Amino acid sequence: MTLRSRSTSARPGSHHETDHLLAKKARVKPNPLPKFQLAVIYAIKLTLPIAHTQAMPYYNVLIGKLAASEGADTGYYSGVTHSVASVATFTSMFVWGRLSDSWGRRPVIFLGTAVTAFFTLGFGLSGSLAGLILNRMLAGFFHGITGAIHSVVGELCDETNESIAFPLYDIISALGFAIGPLIGGTFENPAKRWPDVFSSPLWHNYPYLLPCLISSILSAGAALLAVFVLEETLPAKQKHLIADEEPAVVATSSDSIIDLPEEDVKPHSVKELLSIPVLRAVFASSSALGFAGSAFNSGFILMAYTPLEQGGLALSPSQIGRALSGMGAVSIPLKLCMPVLLRRFGTLNVFDFAMLAWTACFLSMPLASWVAQASVATTPVDGLLEEKYREGGAAEWASVALTLFLSRLGCLAFSIIMILTRDHTPGHASLGTANGLAELAQSLAGAAGPTVISSLFAISAKTHLLGGYMWVVFMLVLSAFGSWMVKRIRKYRD
Repeated sequence: MTLRSRSTSARPGSHHETDHLLAKKARVKPNPLPKFQLAVIYAIKLTLPIAHTQAMPYYNVLIGKLAASEGADTGYYSGVTHSVASVATFTSMFVWGRLSDSWGRRPVIFLGTAVTAFFTLGFGLSGSLAGLILNRMLAGFFHGITGAIHSVVGELCDETNESIAFPLYDIISALGFAIGPLIGGTFENPAKRWPDVFSSPLWHNYPYLLPCLISSILSAGAALLAVFVLEETLPAKQKHLIADEEPAVVATSSDSIIDLPEEDVKPHSVKELLSIPVLRAVFASSSALGFAGSAFNSGFILMAYTPLEQGGLALSPSQIGRALSGMGAVSIPLKLCMPVLLRRFGTLNVFDFAMLAWTACFLSMPLASWVAQASVATTPVDGLLEEKYREGGAAEWASVALTLFLSRLGCLAFSIIMILTRDHTPGHASLGTANGLAELAQSLAGAAGPTVISSLFAISAKTHLLGGYMWVVFMLVLSAFGSWMVKRIRKYRD
């Protein structure tokens, strides 16, 4: 396969604008992408959000049963459980990134996907809160391989075609976020939904095993792809790399030779990467974005599960699953627009817009609750669940759709973080470490997000601080910080 050489414009001390790079790419014909290998890494990536999100529709119901809690009180336990997984992820993120720079991308990706399959299945067999927390912690540790997957995509493309490869990569994530909740919401509690087929005591004792089993099989398939189909992209592991020549070169399948700067062969240290001001700003932005994203995911699901009288929406697991699946589906056309948006408006302008969308998103969340309380109905859902779940009216679902849509606009920033990290990392050999640092910053903040937002939600519901929406005010402040970080990036780049 062909290894693309990196531009040396993004080096320590460089002041080139990503917007300038994009303007140049608009005038240059993109190099061909290795479509098959991209398809393979995209397929592997798809399974990670599926495994992660399939539990979202029934997560709070399961936590409530294991912790013997109800309503907003469940937020304390679900927040801690989410945060334990996030802490495990961020503590491993840099480790996996560094290992992928030495071992290679393939071994790290294989190990992570194989273990994900194991712990996803184990999640469906959890019978105690302690066991579930342990499962989430171990699964989170191996979820840290995402930095290695980012690196593979970065090494399969170059500056002329990254505005195609990275948004497509993000579309795959959006697709996974659509499929995962749909699996969880559709196949949870199969013994009640399809008693003729799932009559075994196993399905009664473990009502969430079936969606976990389906997701586990998909993750196992990804592990097989990593072993038998995915090619190694780490420059130091390339078969034709001539390490003792200056400059280093790589032989391609067409017998052509591509100059590879020496810094693409030797990884930079963490200290060297952190000495680049623009990278520090990117990592800080990644942190703000990670907090906003994780806080929304945890906060919305908790609000959807919580009874109306406590400021929630009182939705059933199947309703939550459909809502989250629709949210993921909406992301796909938005991601398809990303190349056009990046070329038309520039990286930082789109990033600024996305961070402002988070502010609007958190402002819209109380609206959904107010509309729900104003249109109370008591129609049981699916004919088999408790009456605390409601169908909801058109106005209520419209307000929920607005909130979810704004959250997807905010998530456009995630792919831009990857582009900024790639463009300003000095060399392919350091890309795994840089991505690991970006993911570390994102996961560190993301680890705090669920506990903070869930605890604030529970406190607000009990004490009615700021009308029960103290948690919204807190998130508005954090969103403002994210918007301020965009200005810092622009300052360092000017």
